[in-house]
Amino acid sequence: MSLTPMTRYYIRRLLAERAESLGLTVSSTEDHSQAFADQLARLESLAATKLAEIDLIVRMHQTLSRNGQTYNRYLANLEQKLFAIMGLGGQVCEELTEITLPQLEETKGTAAKVLTLAEVLEHFNKVGDIAQKYLGKMIVANYWRGTRPHSSWFADFTVTNEARVVCQSYQSTRDVFLSEEQLKHLQGWLEAFIRQCQRVLPQFTKQLQKAGVRETVLA
Repeated sequence: MSLTPMTRYYIRRLLAERAESLGLTVSSTEDHSQAFADQLARLESLAATKLAEIDLIVRMHQTLSRNGQTYNRYLANLEQKLFAIMGLGGQVCEELTEITLPQLEETKGTAAKVLTLAEVLEHFNKVGDIAQKYLGKMIVANYWRGTRPHSSWFADFTVTNEARVVCQSYQSTRDVFLSEEQLKHLQGWLEAFIRQCQRVLPQFTKQLQKAGVRETVLA
């Protein structure tokens, strides 16, 4: 078992945000930060049970961070536990309050725009289904592949020959709650795909509206 690109991306972001307090030296270009690379390499060497624990911590952090300052105490504890596993920041000084993923899922209804990866992929494929009616599977698949951002975060995403956008790094994408930043990245991909379709189908957005399919994953 190894960390997925999405989990690595999230951990790198946390390290960048907490670099000063953790005593990490960050280079001017994050992708070339040796400190970050060393920490991620150390994580990859851990046992599968620890990697599963890290993945759970990241998913919990993703979900709680969508609720503003309401869960700041829990977020701080989650970060302490993650950094302790990484050998940073000392030991966890306070036990984590028991929070399970089903309990976290209940917070979805109380926060605006809390979406799972499964929901976003479903929306992507609804847009793709409309495009297939006019362009066919092969062209739509090529459009998804051609407009996919080059960021390493998207390494988890693939496009099948059936023109379906999928992410196979998680057993259940319904357990993966997306941060605002991740949603913006995905929205950028969707907008690029729609623009590509419109070059051939000027009325494509109207066809989406007619089918009741939004042009955004954020609404």
